[in-house]
Amino acid sequence: MDNDKRIIIAVVLSMAVLFAYPYFIETFLPAPPAPGKADGSAAVEETSVRDGEDGGVFADGRPAATAPASPTSPAVDEKLTTVETPLFSAVFTNVGGALRSWKLKGYRTALAEDAGNIELVGLAGAGATLETTLSAGGFDERIVFTPSADSIEIGADGKAQLRFTWTSPQGVTVVKTYAFSGGGYVVEGSLKVRNGSQSTLRAALATELRAGYPAENDYSYYHRGPVIYADGKVTRHAADDDTSSGRGEFEWLGVEDKYFLQALIPRTEGAVGWSMESPSTATAVSSLSLPLDLEPGEGVVYSFDAYLGPKVYDILTALDRNLVESIEFGFFSFMAKPFLVVLNFFERYIGNYGIAIILLTCIIKILFYPLTKQSLNAMREMQKIQPQLMALKEKYKDDKQKLNKELMELYKRYKINPLGGCLPMVLQIPVFIALYEVLSVAIELRHAPFILWIADLSAKDPYYITPVLMGGSMLLQQKMSPTTVDPQQAKIMLIMPVVFTFMFLNFPAGLVVYWLVNNILSIVQQYYIQRTAR
Repeated sequence: MDNDKRIIIAVVLSMAVLFAYPYFIETFLPAPPAPGKADGSAAVEETSVRDGEDGGVFADGRPAATAPASPTSPAVDEKLTTVETPLFSAVFTNVGGALRSWKLKGYRTALAEDAGNIELVGLAGAGATLETTLSAGGFDERIVFTPSADSIEIGADGKAQLRFTWTSPQGVTVVKTYAFSGGGYVVEGSLKVRNGSQSTLRAALATELRAGYPAENDYSYYHRGPVIYADGKVTRHAADDDTSSGRGEFEWLGVEDKYFLQALIPRTEGAVGWSMESPSTATAVSSLSLPLDLEPGEGVVYSFDAYLGPKVYDILTALDRNLVESIEFGFFSFMAKPFLVVLNFFERYIGNYGIAIILLTCIIKILFYPLTKQSLNAMREMQKIQPQLMALKEKYKDDKQKLNKELMELYKRYKINPLGGCLPMVLQIPVFIALYEVLSVAIELRHAPFILWIADLSAKDPYYITPVLMGGSMLLQQKMSPTTVDPQQAKIMLIMPVVFTFMFLNFPAGLVVYWLVNNILSIVQQYYIQRTAR
């Protein structure tokens, strides 16, 4: 098999690998298992409610005031508090000081104008999030707080607080505070516990995040479930993993899907317990547990931030704490991140991500121009020695070893790199994959319009116009390339635009725009290089 044919097959196989990339990752490279207990660290104590089991939160064995929460517990006097800001609409409950609803006003469930806002909480029966419980000795106390307000409305530059308080008959006080900002998705939280009783309080104060994932919101192979960032890396908990837990310091703990994140970010230094579990494929739970060992009159304050919002690159980067690592850019993240930064920069001034993609393509083509020129020159030189190549193949058709040796001598004599012609294409494969990941996971491009019929750059072209144009531009580019004397190779080259067109039919429209513009610029460069070489 000669070198041109190897190059053609290599390109086709590379694109085939790219086409199968998401399915390969999902099937053969599942998310790594969550870590178990760290050496030398204590496990988070698991607590549960069992019929007939008694016990309380006090060291002397006195029972707590309220019965354990269970499906048979009497209904509590639930009070709801609404919080409205320009970015979200939230509903809190006094039961556990939990969040019942969190709707993002800037994000719709679908492209249609009448589609509802994205709801982050309570989907698929997951229940409320940010609920706080008090546990000890097998007892799980569902705290029913008293809220400080029934409703709160905050302007874009405003700030406000919502405070929940609870005091047990024995004198233990828990104050849970949320501080909101009208211009962001971060809620500053704190848990203040004071032991006003006459006995030592040994317990655990737990707060958990819950998320549900309806089937219609399936985001392919991207992770949906618990996630933690600790020790400089992200660990994602798969739906079929056992419950994982540990104790120590971490940057953040959360539940996620492709586009959105709920995360708890500790602001109080020190080790806390954490756990991650997926009760079903449609639900996920991440929780942190603060150990309490308070003598009478002692108190403790635990501060945290809660992020409940979209995985917008600039927002997460500005918040620091490595929240940006929740975006799954894939293996080529070192390229995908700069691409998204450049796209965001252009969009900020132009207001259109489609044009931003075109400008990014121009930059990439300029950077690749020296290699493109080298490639075309190499192809031209290969064309010149085609008669000698064919003669050698005929002469040594029964001696492959001798043929390869003579071919290498021929290339050396004419100073030709047989692989030089395919180098730009090979180098574009990681660029292509990185841009594919950006268009697939960057929420900035979700529902981002371009022109006329392209209303969403992250979805396929609904009328397949750009894939057809891309195939046509690829065919034109081949017509301008140095021709080969091998009829079989010529047929293969003619088939490739058709194959690529069908492959691109279901790719994100933004990716097809990139490849189309890339082909057009390649045609212009090719024409210029060929003209100056005459």
